Amino acid sequence: MADTPKKTIEELRAAAEKSEAKAREDKTALLNAAVKAAMTSTAYGHVSAVAHEAGIANQYLRTLIEAAHPGWLEQAAEERRAAKAAAVKAKRRGGAKTGRSGGRSAAA
Repeated sequence: MADTPKKTIEELRAAAEKSEAKAREDKTALLNAAVKAAMTSTAYGHVSAVAHEAGIANQYLRTLIEAAHPGWLEQAAEERRAAKAAAVKAKRRGGAKTGRSGGRSAAA
């Protein structure tokens, strides 16, 4: 077996520092992409789904979003509440129009 040159401690340290810097860069890119993706929808569960896909904690992603875009999470929650209220109101209105007969007359 041929002798392979062994890396010195100094070379290993330099390689480790380079790897660490690349890992930090990649992690920053991942977190920025996760924030951007999470903010594409206000649908219930979307932020959690993005956090899961990114492999980070839901609360950590929420913290990042709030730091980058203060108030966005509350605005998204308000949009969900408004949409839910509108859906309930529309369902009530739609149900009152058709009544028990489903919109058909008794003669039919």
